[in-house]
Amino acid sequence: MNEKTFITNIFDFVKKILFFDFLKGLRVTFGYNVSKSITERYPDQEKWIPYDRFRGVHTLNRDEQGRELCVACELCSKICPTDCITVIPMEDDTGRGIADRVPKVWDVDLARCLFCGYCEDACPTTAVRLGREYEYASFDLSSAVLNKDQLLVPQPIPESFKGGVHAKSRLIKTKEGIEVKADLSQTAKRKV
Repeated sequence: MNEKTFITNIFDFVKKILFFDFLKGLRVTFGYNVSKSITERYPDQEKWIPYDRFRGVHTLNRDEQGRELCVACELCSKICPTDCITVIPMEDDTGRGIADRVPKVWDVDLARCLFCGYCEDACPTTAVRLGREYEYASFDLSSAVLNKDQLLVPQPIPESFKGGVHAKSRLIKTKEGIEVKADLSQTAKRKV
C-alpha cells in the first residue's frame, strides 16, 4: 500500500468517525432554522389579494342603475369547453335587465370549471366576469354550483383595485361558517 492511499484511507476513517458528511448536511437545516421566516399569516393576520388579471369565482354584473347586464344570449355556455355554465333565457317586461331578455337560470359548476376566461371573452355586455375570490373550497359538491342570485352579489374586492398585495384580515363568523374579511385600506407588498 502506498503512502498516498494510506493517508486517504485515514482521512476517510476520521470523516466517518466524526460524522463529517452528516454535519455538512445539517448545516443547511440549521441555516434555515436561524433565517427569517417567510410564512404567510393567513387567515389570522393577512390575506393575499390577487392581481386584477387573476381569474377566480364568476360574478354577474349590473349597470349603474342596478339592472342586470346579462341578456341571456347563451354565448358563455356555448363557448365553455367543460360545459359547466347553464343559461335559460326568459322574456322580461319588469325592466330588471338592460334588454327584454334576462336569464331565468344562470348556473356555473365550479367543480368542472377550468377558469379559462372564455365566458368572459364571449360576453357582449361584460355581464360575466371572473372575480378575484379564490376561497371556494366546500365539503359537498352541491355547494360548488352557484346560481344567478349568488353571482349577482357584489364582490368584496372591487374590479378597480390593483391587487398583488397582502391585506390585513380578520375572521368573521357567519351563518355559512367562518369568512376571512380583508381590510383593503391596509395593504402592503410582501417582503421576501
